[in-house]
Amino acid sequence: MHIRALDPHDAAALRHCRLQALEESPEAFLSSHAEALATPLAALETELADPAIHYLGAFNDHGLVGFMRYVRFSRHARQHVAEVRSVYVRRAQRGQGVARQLLQRLIDSARGAGIESLILSVLADNHPARRLYDSSGFQLYGVEPRAVRHGPHYQDQALYVLDLGRSGVSATPLDAGRTER
Repeated sequence: MHIRALDPHDAAALRHCRLQALEESPEAFLSSHAEALATPLAALETELADPAIHYLGAFNDHGLVGFMRYVRFSRHARQHVAEVRSVYVRRAQRGQGVARQLLQRLIDSARGAGIESLILSVLADNHPARRLYDSSGFQLYGVEPRAVRHGPHYQDQALYVLDLGRSGVSATPLDAGRTER
């Protein structure tokens, strides 16, 4: 398995893999297969060239088998935070540690880019993904009830955060005057 950053030259492979993801697991994504199919390849190329968006892909001998990305917030006051999005590993490669490898590389990349926190949301009943995030150090900080609707059905989303800061201690005004024990 080879993991690397994706660039605009990978747009066609990413589009193909995204379409497969939306066919396999439509409930896990906010966009639909039809929406992804209608998106021009040039839009994906632009996204892959955007410095605020960092895609990683996992490749085997047959091509792209998984991907994930983080999107850094654009507002100055939020640029220390990025959101993990678009996590997918093809069904045939699941259970082989591909998502864990992608996530670890994404965390390392975010830390190297000066990002201090990663946030993500995942369907609350997606237990394999939640086990991955839990075991990778992400902390559950809430559940958004009825966050996603597919037709008449609603699903909750679990909200996670990972502190990438060097100290591991948040420096908020509430901490002023506190001493370490």
